[in-house]
Amino acid sequence: MLASAAAQAQSVALVVERFDPGTAAVDPAALINGANDRDFVAQAYAAVTPARDHAVWYRIRLAADWASEGPPVLAIFDPQGLDATVYLPPDHVEVRHSIYAADANAGFTRHALMFDLPAGLKASAPIYLKIKPDKAVPRRVEITPMLDALVRDLGRARLDVLFPSVQVATLLVMLCFFLALRERMYLYFVGHVVFVVLYELYQFGVGYEYAPFDLLAPLGGRAVLLTAAISIVLMIEFSRQFLELVRYAPRLDRLLGFGRWPFAALAVLAALPALLPDWMVEYALAALLLALAPLLLGAGLLTWQQGSRRGGFFLGAWIPGLLLVILRALQLILHWPLPVWLEFALPAGFAYASLVLAYGLADHTLSIRHERDVAHRLAEHDALTGVLNRRAILARLRAGFLQARETEEPLSLLFLDLDHFKQVNDTYGHHVGDQCLRALVGPILSEMRQGDALGRYGGEEFLVVLPGAAAANAEVVAERIRKRVEDMALLVSGRRIGVTLSIGIAALDADVLTPNDLIERADAALYRSKSGGRNRISTHPEAEGLGGETAFESSN
Repeated sequence: MLASAAAQAQSVALVVERFDPGTAAVDPAALINGANDRDFVAQAYAAVTPARDHAVWYRIRLAADWASEGPPVLAIFDPQGLDATVYLPPDHVEVRHSIYAADANAGFTRHALMFDLPAGLKASAPIYLKIKPDKAVPRRVEITPMLDALVRDLGRARLDVLFPSVQVATLLVMLCFFLALRERMYLYFVGHVVFVVLYELYQFGVGYEYAPFDLLAPLGGRAVLLTAAISIVLMIEFSRQFLELVRYAPRLDRLLGFGRWPFAALAVLAALPALLPDWMVEYALAALLLALAPLLLGAGLLTWQQGSRRGGFFLGAWIPGLLLVILRALQLILHWPLPVWLEFALPAGFAYASLVLAYGLADHTLSIRHERDVAHRLAEHDALTGVLNRRAILARLRAGFLQARETEEPLSLLFLDLDHFKQVNDTYGHHVGDQCLRALVGPILSEMRQGDALGRYGGEEFLVVLPGAAAANAEVVAERIRKRVEDMALLVSGRRIGVTLSIGIAALDADVLTPNDLIERADAALYRSKSGGRNRISTHPEAEGLGGETAFESSN
């Protein structure tokens, strides 16, 4: 889109001459009238380059008379930090532009300083340009038809909105994650993206135009430096936590922890213009970024090599972006002109990094959920058999008891005991006894309904909670379980070991006041099954009541 728009912009050949008076005063009227004509030196390229500590002058002419339809415009690109005064022909009216002014570039974005020129501009009518002190980086200039400039500028305006919009969407999602999990890492990421978006708004010039961002307009280009420095501080903190550097690379973690302070100091300097000139703060920021980028990439690589998924996400997110940051820093330090593609590649890299890191954070959130589920399962389930443990099965019984009382629905409880378990342990060893306990689970579960619960009560004893089942239904389920276990073949060292269950059944009625009453009734019924020869089921008679506490001991 941008390339096609640029192709339509038909700039014309220019003659660009430079006059550097040093610190000497220059009278604009005398200069325009020819007093300094011999001081202008022709350039081989169409660009203006500021001096760091004094103003410089340029004289720009068309190589041939303007022949295109429509009026021309003069564009000066990469306008950050530029304060330009243009003396326009034919009367050399003084027009001063800066992207930080509220009325700058009416009708255009602030990717360039735009000056309207007369429609019949002649090659013999020079344009005089005064550039105030700034970093000594060449800024491309061109004269092009206004319509072509507007078409190209529309493409830039769309990109101005696209990249920040992507990042705002990711930060809103991550903000929700932070509010749900209260983990500082998410907040650092959100803060980093917020200041990256602000950096882009000021870099594109949009921030100087609209409230409330225009509150930083008095800082001029320092608003870009301020937001960039703060975003880097937050990115360092996010990176340390996201990569778990305390665990994987403690020395590197300490180094990055120290490395955030120079950027914090630059943020303070950017907010206080009286302390250092803009170009010095900008060069310091670029130099620090050249040192930081390899450290961050090394941190991601180190954690990834140690098996961290987060290291992989970090590298995937930041390799393109940090390489672009390095290129941008070199462009500033080495005084290269800013290529058009780099102007938009950098925010595109930031948007891409935000998306990939947001995906990495979502993956981290899923891993937290998985770990929580595993911990919850371990806390509720018996390590040997995998069924609910004593605490969990009693909790299910209490919940079923309360619901049955509230809805007046039936509830039954099965108390299961593995017959001759002590004999199995004594004869074959405890490892075979453990095999028997594990082998019981499958047959029991196969006869249970959805919503029923099985738990190990202790030793070889199990409870089965049957919500919605009356005594008669519970007897059917219990008999199926007993028969399934009896038919089960358990082979140990080539020998078949017979396994049977004794089962006691208790159903909820008006005399059952607590879940423990139900357990006592089921245990009493189990005792009758044991006393009656084992491998059988018994139901607690409704007329029989048991008081006091029951000692739960195996009959084996």
